[in-house]
Amino acid sequence: MEQVSLIALDLDGTLLDDRKEVPPENIRALEEAQSQGVLVAISSGRMIPRILPVEETLGLDCIILAYNGGKVVGPKSEGRPLISERPLPADIAELFIRFSQDGDYLLNFYRDDVLYAEDSPNRRRFMDIYSGRTGAEYHIEDLTGRIGQEPTKLILLAEPGERDRLHDHFVSELGDRAYITKSDPEYLEIMAPGVSKGTALEALGEHYGFGLPNVLAVGDAENDNPMLEAAGIGVVVANGTEASKAVADHVTEKTNNQGAVAEAVRRFALR
Repeated sequence: MEQVSLIALDLDGTLLDDRKEVPPENIRALEEAQSQGVLVAISSGRMIPRILPVEETLGLDCIILAYNGGKVVGPKSEGRPLISERPLPADIAELFIRFSQDGDYLLNFYRDDVLYAEDSPNRRRFMDIYSGRTGAEYHIEDLTGRIGQEPTKLILLAEPGERDRLHDHFVSELGDRAYITKSDPEYLEIMAPGVSKGTALEALGEHYGFGLPNVLAVGDAENDNPMLEAAGIGVVVANGTEASKAVADHVTEKTNNQGAVAEAVRRFALR
């Protein structure tokens, strides 16, 4: 087995427990890994301002792989250099803005690390879900003014069954013009073509000079699959989706509430 140079960790459902806290055993295992020279990357669909508080809780200096790979920045000690950024083309963004306006869907529009959305009673319900999980703050405005801009990514929110239907519809309509994936039960995530947690790992490998076989990736959901497949060791936590377990090299015995990340780190990354 290759020596692990980088540990890439999903947040929600993986590093974080269901109360959105980090189990202490995860922190201890990651401290040990970093003390042995292993790089730690937080790899999330979240925006950067909502990842930094988790980094603070860990007490570690992490690489931040945000927006499902749409934007990657280096650690604080290096001055947070921009390692890669690939925004969504403006024409695809416009298609989703108009779709969300016609159907009264909540569309999260991320640009320059700010979250924009339109308001309505139906959207407000999904805003509460999203803010409750991530702590993100919404800037309310008419998204028509954003037409022509390239967001870092979008999330369309709907009930889980409806989200699945929309996923199939847009994947078939747009093909390779966008990367569309599912994360939390209500989230349909839309990124630029070729953007994923997997391609972000490739960019990190080029930047820091290690190969993908030297990466341990831990996740739980379908937006993690490209990262799990790209990494030398792809691990899914016990509470992960069946679709993610199907592509993983290993599945932990523990769930996110029991410190599954610590289990994976101790088994595969510590010398």
